[in-house]
Amino acid sequence: MNTPPEPADLEEITRFLHRFADLMSNGSNAENLLRAAKLLEANVKRASEAESLLRQERSNCAGLESGIADLRAKLAAIQGGLSQGTHVLAPVAILRLAASQFESLAAAFEKSGNVVSRAMCEASATTLARVFEADAPRASGAMARGGAAS
Repeated sequence: MNTPPEPADLEEITRFLHRFADLMSNGSNAENLLRAAKLLEANVKRASEAESLLRQERSNCAGLESGIADLRAKLAAIQGGLSQGTHVLAPVAILRLAASQFESLAAAFEKSGNVVSRAMCEASATTLARVFEADAPRASGAMARGGAAS
């Protein structure tokens, strides 16, 4: 990329164009020289402004890249924590199905008189129900924003 002339160089060039135009005193050549001086000044000003904006955007991009790197590090830490067996990701529909199966099994164990198995199934169904209740405010917020709950 060509760099614009330094302010001292620009001043020297425009002064030359103005003097040369004065020597020609009048006519289209003098007007063209003056117009060239003005165009040169305007283009140098525009180039300087564009370079300033480019520096600012590069700085913004560097900040964004730094932010992305931070987010990636946080994501890696979260994924590392999830991969240690402390959490399980499962679709809500599957968990609801499991809860209904535990409820059905509890009812069947109640009929057969197996109190221990019934209690275990009811406890499992209740635990899953609590998960759904804890997720309900977040899911209803997603629904209010137009997202899906599951």
